[in-house]
Amino acid sequence: MPIIKKIAMIGLGLIGGSLAKALKRTNPDLYIKAFDKDRESLLRAVDDKVIDRACKDMKEATAGVQLIFICTPIDSIATLFNKLRDLLEPRTIVTDVGSTKNAVMESARELLSNDIFFIGGHPMAGTQYSGYGYSEAHLFENAFYVLTPMKDTPIEAVQVMVEIISSIGAFPLIMDSDVHDEVVGAVSHLPHVVASALVNAVAGIDDPSRFKERLAAGGFRDITRIASSNPNMWATISLMNRQKLLKLTKAMIGQLQSFYTVLKAQEMENINAFYQKGKDYRDKLPAMQSASLHPSYDMYVDIEDRPGIIGEVTSVLGDEYINIRNIRIIHSREHEPGCLIISLANSSDLDRAVLALKTKGYKAYKR
Repeated sequence: MPIIKKIAMIGLGLIGGSLAKALKRTNPDLYIKAFDKDRESLLRAVDDKVIDRACKDMKEATAGVQLIFICTPIDSIATLFNKLRDLLEPRTIVTDVGSTKNAVMESARELLSNDIFFIGGHPMAGTQYSGYGYSEAHLFENAFYVLTPMKDTPIEAVQVMVEIISSIGAFPLIMDSDVHDEVVGAVSHLPHVVASALVNAVAGIDDPSRFKERLAAGGFRDITRIASSNPNMWATISLMNRQKLLKLTKAMIGQLQSFYTVLKAQEMENINAFYQKGKDYRDKLPAMQSASLHPSYDMYVDIEDRPGIIGEVTSVLGDEYINIRNIRIIHSREHEPGCLIISLANSSDLDRAVLALKTKGYKAYKR
């Protein structure tokens, strides 16, 4: 495979913009061209020195590049393949960022010529916002990035993608497209359905005093955060992964029906078993990740609500040269104290972090 020197971004929204920023930051010698219908985003990216050239069309954007990222809405990808077919030079690597893979892979087989190397892609990162203005160079750090190559894609082309993705701090994970759609349907698509269903159910509760809105500001708002994601995008994703999502939704309905039955019958033992089964599986999740999947090690730190507290905690870890992979806040104090959840790279860092914070008087613990 040729050394990747020139890249084209088709679509410069949240994901495309973040990819361009990440690639330019970690691979400053890369020449990045981009095309997007939103000319303002292109010109802003040029001003930000994120891309080297704003192109007026796809022909200009794809000329002479070795790698093309298609970062447009997933329902437009097949149309783009049709337009790209006669523009691409042999041995060009083409990838996408869509969150379903079977439909995209089928379109690529049908519409792209055999001398083009298509590798499906799905960065497991994002926000509920959209557009270049929300893009961030660090969006993919410590995130899984699924790659679904064709069966006849040369291993050298796959290795190029692995190196590119690794360079921006993400963890490349090679997977069959059908397995991807099943697994991601379960851990990403179904949760969006459930979150929206939960919010819609609560919204329908008659509450003239509006107490539910006030009480929902804690744990309820946290666990339903993804219900604020782009409705049009998730409607499209749901249709694109329809068969898998139908199966998963049916399984979810079955779980709720089972709980309804035992709750109605006041079967304490079975009600407890329902919660216990969920707890057991949830508690095992970190241990179920193999070392090759870069597991994270979480530490909980109980904190009081006052200015500067998060900075104090992170400073303690910084003084010990402990790198933080991720940090998030549990706002709800209904059944747990307000706390930070800090993800670290390995068990050694986790042990050192807990000890360092306890020495400083913080309540820190592994979980």
